[in-house]
Amino acid sequence: MSLKKIAEMTGVSVSTVGRILSDPNHKCSSEDVKKRVLEAAREINYIPNLSARALKTGSRNDEKIYRIDILLTGASHELSDPFYDELLMILEKELRSNSCIIGSVNRKAEFSDERTGRSDKLVGLTNELYPENGQHSDGLVIIGKVTAKAMKLLRQRTKNIVSINRSSADHESDEVLCDGSRIAQTAVAYLVKLGHTKIGYVGSCHNESRFTGFQTAQMNNRITPDIDYIFDTLPNEANGIAAMEYFSSLDDPPTGIYCANDILAVGMLGALSRRRSRGYMPSVIASDDIEAAQYTKPMLTTISLPKTEMVRFALMLLLDRIKGGHRTAARIEVDGTLVIRESCRTLGELNEPEYYI
Repeated sequence: MSLKKIAEMTGVSVSTVGRILSDPNHKCSSEDVKKRVLEAAREINYIPNLSARALKTGSRNDEKIYRIDILLTGASHELSDPFYDELLMILEKELRSNSCIIGSVNRKAEFSDERTGRSDKLVGLTNELYPENGQHSDGLVIIGKVTAKAMKLLRQRTKNIVSINRSSADHESDEVLCDGSRIAQTAVAYLVKLGHTKIGYVGSCHNESRFTGFQTAQMNNRITPDIDYIFDTLPNEANGIAAMEYFSSLDDPPTGIYCANDILAVGMLGALSRRRSRGYMPSVIASDDIEAAQYTKPMLTTISLPKTEMVRFALMLLLDRIKGGHRTAARIEVDGTLVIRESCRTLGELNEPEYYI
């Protein structure tokens, strides 16, 4: 199937379709257009022309064409974390570049939830991913966390699994990850370097390596923990706004705040903008480096995760396993990088920036 076919299906130009499919970071005039193009490409199993012709005609090709399913466990249709959406766009591009067909793309946050303890519910969700009359899949890429019970069920359906996550799943499958604990420690260490000792945390506290890293950083820097400085929440912009309103209401609020996810920090900076208060302007640092982190004002200081490299390593492991290259579980860990922008200030600095999105 060609770019022209997708253009006809979506009502946009061939050049626009090409840019969207070749560049995950391409900024469309409309997000709806981008979504329609990606959905159309999945629907017709679009892959680059050379491999597509080989698939259609049955002619010989140096590379076999594999069908790969994708499962996002870190987000649902109701609660979407931009970090995982950005990983998905990169993954789709890399799959096409490697002559792979994108099979099903599912969002099932229940696979990452330890509270989803009923086996019959997990079995039902797994059956939805692998219906009896569904097309054969050669492998599965999981974006996000997955519980041990859920992984066991998935491995009964396919042995070719790789996960891409912020921290280790600690299961018997291939995975590519960043050390969440070390990321948090790097972020807190930077706040301490700027003179902050009253440091807050915003993010999930349940089975979350970044929260564990935050606690370790407090201990290493001899900071007395304060339960009032912890805001336990899921990652979305609205919860970031709620967190800032909470900290602003404290009699003695933290001067520095570490957000486990960028999208929470985006919400916090937006809340500061709407309040227009000069009385409380904390330094804010986060982690992930989603696209929106570059467009906040002040721009967000964050720990950048190498998303493209994570995807490429994951696909390398998956294709090698499919081809019989390795059988034991493999783990690749990549480092995050501190990206210093404008949202963090030295404690006591008088020149306060304006916060707005």
